[in-house]
Amino acid sequence: MAWQYTPFALLYTGVAVVVAGLAAWVYRDRMTTGTRPLVGLLAATAFWTFCAGLEFARTDVVGQRVFANATYLAIATLPVLFLYFAESYSGQETPLTRYGPGPLLIVPAITQLLIWTNPFHHLMWDRSQLFQAGAVATPSVLSKSWFLVHTAHSYALLVVGSYLLVRMLVVSENVYRSQAVAILLGTFTPWIANALYLGNVVSFPFDPTPAAFSVTAAAFVVAIYRHRLLEMVPVAREVARDELMDNLVEAVFVLDDDRRVIDYNQRAERIVDDTGDSLVGQPVAEVCPDLESVVAEATDVGPETDAVGAELALRRDGKLRYYDVQVTALRRAGGLLTGHLVSLRDVTEQRQREQRLNVLNRALRHDLRNEANVVLGYAELGKQNNPEAEWVDAIESHISGLIDLSEKARQLEQALDSEHVASRRLDAVDVIETVVDDFEADRPDVSIETDLPETAHVSAIEFFADAVGNAVENAIEHNDNPEPLIEVAVSAWVEDDEVAIEVLDNGPGIHDEERAVLLRGRETQLRHISGLGLWIINWIVTESGGTVQFEENDPRGSIVTIRLPVAEGEPDEQEAVSDEATEGDVDTEDADPAVGSRAQDAHS
Repeated sequence: MAWQYTPFALLYTGVAVVVAGLAAWVYRDRMTTGTRPLVGLLAATAFWTFCAGLEFARTDVVGQRVFANATYLAIATLPVLFLYFAESYSGQETPLTRYGPGPLLIVPAITQLLIWTNPFHHLMWDRSQLFQAGAVATPSVLSKSWFLVHTAHSYALLVVGSYLLVRMLVVSENVYRSQAVAILLGTFTPWIANALYLGNVVSFPFDPTPAAFSVTAAAFVVAIYRHRLLEMVPVAREVARDELMDNLVEAVFVLDDDRRVIDYNQRAERIVDDTGDSLVGQPVAEVCPDLESVVAEATDVGPETDAVGAELALRRDGKLRYYDVQVTALRRAGGLLTGHLVSLRDVTEQRQREQRLNVLNRALRHDLRNEANVVLGYAELGKQNNPEAEWVDAIESHISGLIDLSEKARQLEQALDSEHVASRRLDAVDVIETVVDDFEADRPDVSIETDLPETAHVSAIEFFADAVGNAVENAIEHNDNPEPLIEVAVSAWVEDDEVAIEVLDNGPGIHDEERAVLLRGRETQLRHISGLGLWIINWIVTESGGTVQFEENDPRGSIVTIRLPVAEGEPDEQEAVSDEATEGDVDTEDADPAVGSRAQDAHS
């Protein structure tokens, strides 16, 4: 046997030893996702370079041909291993591996058979002879038909696997990008060298592919030891995302910038007219025309808008379903728009429940008020016929309470719906004066004093008058003092950008339990608020961006302090009290000058 110890033989053997060592090291973490295909990939690379080194060490044609043929055990199977590694590492699947590795190994198996029997048919190479390049003797061959089939098969698998890695490179975080760059560098370098050799782009006296595997070894060393290739695998994130998509309550479509479906979950598949075929690649206009119009409106809002909401009604199985649609822009680094994420949340039951409650609430409130007014009318007739009857007064009191409860229900409904109402600029002084005028007309037996500036502009929702009215009414209705006194004062702390409205009374005060219920945010069977007024105050002020505080008055009574943000800007046509407000002036010059000081002292 004739051997020659050339630099190429030593180089290839050294690369083979390094790559084999990497394969053994990676095998220690074989339970990690993507590790087993990587071990096979590295082992095939080591076998290829080792056989290539032995080929360079031989000086006879027969010996070189034996080792050259042996390299094809790795050359033909390496693209298959690379595809499996790319799928496993990136968490993406292709139709090529749907039926396992068997179909992909048909061409490599035929290649092996034809290589070793080539002298009988010359389907791989036409002839083989030694080509002398200095001190190095290598075989020279002329490729034939099946060699082209083998080459096309190999490069097709390499292209698919590389696409998976490049796709992951584009969408992944920095750490995974670094891994992908190292893997692609280690993969592309030898195959680019091989392509240049086969295409005669660059004249080489021998196939430089095994030499290029030295770059592969270096790249994988960097990927493993610097970028933690074996510790952080992106497939976990891909699997988690797929699992999350399938288990979302919402239906989700992922669209590209041409509004074609590129991904979707099972709920999305169930709400569209699907024939069972994959929706991927189909325009959303064909998948769901109604949804396409919503997406079009959302995307037409403007390129800088990242999320737009809308409502969509779809008829499925003869029933109308309502969906809350959110269209979110998907952007790459630099803000480049790449598509949209469309989520549909089924709100049919919620919408129906709200409609039923709304109808029930309005019907009950309307009927309750009408029936109560009828009973109250009969009670007044009874009182005219029997002025001394105490039972008539009791009926009037309870019926008036029912009517008041109906009005509270209306205010409560407005307060609960106020989350959809924007705050506006209001003059708190106008609101308070209107409320006080109404109570003074209805309750002349109660003394209401005010200490108000000329104006105090606040930012509040339009139902702010109901909050003030309930604070004053609560002070009146629960006041057991023989001489009930209500004081309403407005103070402005400019440094805090707040306007404070205080309602003071000399009644029994608000019980600690009722304050605790408000702080807790819910009622229980044992702890509840006697009326809806405090809830209405709390909700309206909270939705206005303000706060409510309940304190004890000295020596007796309670203080309700409403703090609202100061309105910005100039007065406009929206500056009004409410639809129920009426114009009127209150003469505050005769008001007790001590009211303001008492209010300030109580606050401090």
